[in-house]
This record gives sequence, structure tokens and C-alpha cells, in this order.
Amino acid sequence: MIKISRVARKINKASFFHVIVQGINKENIFLKERNKNQYLKLVNKYYEKYNIKIIAYCIMDNHAHFLLSTTEQIQNLSKAMHDINCLYARYYNYMQNGRKGYVFRDRYVSEPITSKRYFLNCIKYIHMNPIKAGIIKKCEEYKYSSYNYYKQKSFNNELKENEYFSKNDYNDIINNVYTDYVFYDIDENIDYKVRQGISEFVKKEQIDLFKVFSNREILIKLIKFLKDVKKVKYIQIRKVLDMTRGTMESIAKRIREDNK
Repeated sequence: MIKISRVARKINKASFFHVIVQGINKENIFLKERNKNQYLKLVNKYYEKYNIKIIAYCIMDNHAHFLLSTTEQIQNLSKAMHDINCLYARYYNYMQNGRKGYVFRDRYVSEPITSKRYFLNCIKYIHMNPIKAGIIKKCEEYKYSSYNYYKQKSFNNELKENEYFSKNDYNDIINNVYTDYVFYDIDENIDYKVRQGISEFVKKEQIDLFKVFSNREILIKLIKFLKDVKKVKYIQIRKVLDMTRGTMESIAKRIREDNK
């Protein structure tokens, strides 16, 4: 069994990531149960070694999703994924009658979780993978995901055993599972903080809101205000304002140059 973790109240500096691994050329590297079991065995071993907690997961035939948290150095995630994927690649090639070459498409994909909304949606997305792929009709029918862990934790609340809960029920279920726990770095309402900062900026500069988003120089000034005064990270600003990664990187570079 894979170990699903809670994040204790005492942890006030946790980093959360949505990690994805995929077979090269979308090859079904986890097709057989023994393959899925072997990968989860390695995941358990090396996440424990590097003090990485699993919040949610789903192993599909050609890829896998993990929602992870760590209070250690971010480099530990890279070390853990390197060890896991290297060892699994050796195992997979051996079991495929001496297959040679790369097993994974890339090392892995890692997306930081920057808001509570994103956190909740990530759990939903991970658990819905088998349904979207047409493998099952109900999430609890899928053996290689953490869905049933969440469902079991909700038995003593509103749901009865064997009752299916829909996407709309997820927030209550997840909040029940994490009733006594806090995710400090994502629990704050970043969306509200950014929008409050925009209101302050517009009032301070005495300009129309439309002008902020139609004038690049004013937009740069706003983002600098949000980062320096409101202490919001670039990636958080980007997500709230629905900006592309390239646009934000360009603006961040400009701000760094102006600060020199």
C-alpha cells in the first residue's frame, strides 16, 4: 500500500508539487499490475528516504500523477525522482526481455501548487484520470489511485460505505480528511490578496483599471508593486491574472534589470 500523508499544523514552510511521469513515446510502461506495483514500491521507499509526502496519486498505463509535499530542500524531489526513475527503468528494460534505451519521456514534469483552489483541483484531476480515459465509470473502481483513501476517511462523516461521491462533493471530502491540518503556504487566499493589491495600486496611482492591463509599462509597475509591497510571488500573480509563463518571465526580467 502506498502511504498517503497529511501535512501537520506544525509545518509552516511546506512546498507542494504536481509531478507527472510519462513513458517515452507514450509507451505503456505501467501496463501490467506488477509494473505499477514495482513503481509504487520504489516511490514509497525513496519518498520516505527524502522526506517527501504523498497527498494524492494515480498510476495509469503510460503515465503517473503525484501530488507531493516537502519541507526539505527542493533538490530532494529531484534526487528522489532520479533514483526512482533510474531504478524503474532498469527493472522495466529487464522485464521486457532485455529492452534497451530510455523508458521515460523526460525526467519528470513538476508544477508548483500555489493556491488552495489549485490544490483541491489537482486532487480532483488526479483521481478523475481513469474515468477520463474510459477505463472505469466510478473512481473507486480503480485500484491504483488514492481515491479510496479519501473516501474511507469520509465514512464517519456524510457518506456511507460504497457510496460514490461526485466532483461537486470533493471540497467537503478533502476538508474532512484534512480537518486538523493546515497548508500554510497555500491556505492563504492568494486570489484575494492579488485583487486587493490591484485595488490599492489603482487607487494609489489614480488610474483606470482598464489602463493597467492595456499599457505594458503600467502592468509592469503593478506586478512590481504586488511582489515588493504585497509579497506575492511571480508564479502566484501569473496564475491569478491568467498570464502566460513567457509573459511573466519577460516582465520579471525587466523588473530585475530596473532594480540594478
